[in-house]
Amino acid sequence: MDDNWLPMPRYKLRKDLVKRVLSKEALSGKTCLELGYGAGDMLLLYASLGLEAFGWDISELAFQNAGSRILKYPALKDRIHLLRDREEMKVGRYDYLLAFEVLEHIQDDLSCLLGWFELLKDNGKLLISVPAHRNSWGNSDVAAGHYRRYERTGIVNLLREAGFSVGLIWNYAYPISILLDVFLHKTYRVDNYKLTREDRSKLSGIKRKKSLFNRLVSDDFFLAPFLVLQRCFLEKDLSSALLVVASKDLSTGKVDEVYRRNSGLQQ
Repeated sequence: MDDNWLPMPRYKLRKDLVKRVLSKEALSGKTCLELGYGAGDMLLLYASLGLEAFGWDISELAFQNAGSRILKYPALKDRIHLLRDREEMKVGRYDYLLAFEVLEHIQDDLSCLLGWFELLKDNGKLLISVPAHRNSWGNSDVAAGHYRRYERTGIVNLLREAGFSVGLIWNYAYPISILLDVFLHKTYRVDNYKLTREDRSKLSGIKRKKSLFNRLVSDDFFLAPFLVLQRCFLEKDLSSALLVVASKDLSTGKVDEVYRRNSGLQQ
């Protein structure tokens, strides 16, 4: 089986923040659904935190690779369920829905968010990440099969239109994002990229070149100071990556500032 996944810096920096968010929640007995789970590594995190984790992905290769990875963790595998059919995920309702680097791959993002809203239980939470800043668009976006990048105000307004109240929005991965953006846009050759947008999307979360540069910047020792540094800039609009937590709050429809103040997540 061809498993070319390498956990890249932005992924690791995002994972650190997602773990930080979820660790503040009461997770016992709750369920989550991750859409676009890619390599399946995040599903292992959810299960380790106590969630019953469900996952769906458009890629058959992701299903195979994630399944093999999960089997290596016998203490967690029984709490992880990979769904094969799109209709399977609509059977239940979930306490958390997670979709990282997914929304920008979908042409009608509002209709997508409306569908995600219906998959959540009342007062359930949505955690998503998206690429930031339209002026950061480059070859890596085309190669990954993106339709767009988002501004902070744009993603907040879109989520509100879909019925969500936004609890927090962070620009993560700064300052290493500067280096990553320059490198990615210069190394991708879009003119030689013959795959369809859908096929590019299927590969974007599971295939990374294990080049010397990628291995170096993904090394845990190299990344350690950036895990700390990024927390100093979460409220600044500097990075090209956004992490958003929103709620299916049927009682207000307003921005959930209470969640942000009381969760212990503010700087």
